[in-house]
Amino acid sequence: MKFDSVTVELRMSAKTESNVKAFADVTISLGDDGIVALLGCSVLEIDGRPQRILMPARKGKQTWFDIVELTGKIRSIVEAAVLAEYAKQKTKA
Repeated sequence: MKFDSVTVELRMSAKTESNVKAFADVTISLGDDGIVALLGCSVLEIDGRPQRILMPARKGKQTWFDIVELTGKIRSIVEAAVLAEYAKQKTKA
């Protein structure tokens, strides 16, 4: 899979005091086989720690549960694409 087969639509959070700084919808192109869309990824930034990408999750009675799980190279590719778009939009602000 190539980095250019992943597109990101990012929205900055309006809540400046929140640790969640942005929300991203990620589209992974699978060529003729279709696409995979990850809707609702979050960019998390906590005091001095490296930025993290959280995959879409839903709230249960006691905790949050992942809706999507990415492992291996695809996770690295998606995280890099989201963080690159976040850095680009952050410098515009």
